[in-house]
Amino acid sequence: MVQYDVAIVGGGPAGLAAAAYLVRAGRSTVIVGKTLGGKVTYPFSLRDLSEVDGVWGAELTYQLEEFVRSHDPALIEDNVATTVRNDDGSFTLTLEGDGGALTANAVLIATGARSKRTFVEGELDYWGRGVSFSSISHAQHFVGRDVAVIGDGPRALVAGLELASVARRVNLVTPRLGDLSGLPGAEQVLRHPAVSIFSNWEVQSIVGDDFVTAIQLVGINGEVRQLPVEGVFVQLELLPNNDMVRGLVDFDERGHIAINQRCETSMPGIFAAGDVTNIHAELVPIALGEGAKAAVSAWEYLVMTERA
Repeated sequence: MVQYDVAIVGGGPAGLAAAAYLVRAGRSTVIVGKTLGGKVTYPFSLRDLSEVDGVWGAELTYQLEEFVRSHDPALIEDNVATTVRNDDGSFTLTLEGDGGALTANAVLIATGARSKRTFVEGELDYWGRGVSFSSISHAQHFVGRDVAVIGDGPRALVAGLELASVARRVNLVTPRLGDLSGLPGAEQVLRHPAVSIFSNWEVQSIVGDDFVTAIQLVGINGEVRQLPVEGVFVQLELLPNNDMVRGLVDFDERGHIAINQRCETSMPGIFAAGDVTNIHAELVPIALGEGAKAAVSAWEYLVMTERA
């Protein structure tokens, strides 16, 4: 079984930033992930908008990927680590694809998070063509357009406020308006002149041609209504990809890996960075910085414990 200094689980912005530091420092590094680049590789386009700028930080992420590949680290792409096991200070990672395994003196988890889906008709069909799971990444493309926000928690409120500053009309579809009461930002959203609230309604389907043109709602009384929109922001809770370290490190109340200011987890030798952790804001530049910081901490751990 091959032994590495550091195993990085996840190839998104945080994982690539960590890998760039570690390969530059001369540490034997393996990256395990489905694809390098993560969410920044997802395409996004809109009607009458020939060029949609990439996600903020995407260009730097691509540059980091090129840099990392040029240093020829071990890459296990199109695969995921299903478990991480502590073996008296070193760690064994089991891989999903072929059931193989590898060992490392330190592990850096950068697996990100995914948005909870609605599973309504059209959600995936129009993903990247009007449907977005991240207002912080795509709100700026909807200047003067009508949009819908789906959700009943903090992410929906933040998206509503963010979109209200650029969109013509924001339709907030929240089946349980009471769940929003008392949350930070709720009062501002409810009284904003550009926001319409649809409580006691649920999205039945997302419809369109080449791009999103409307959402179809159904009320608690069975009434069906269609709202013309060009964008649909699914802003339900974030689900961190944390299964491989469940029971090994501490999570916060939302299931994110709990880290300190050095990106250290509750288990010595395991570090974490990016959206899988309890840091604030799912933003690529933040993930890049956190990944670099976690790599520095991992390097210091290896040196201080004389493991590399």
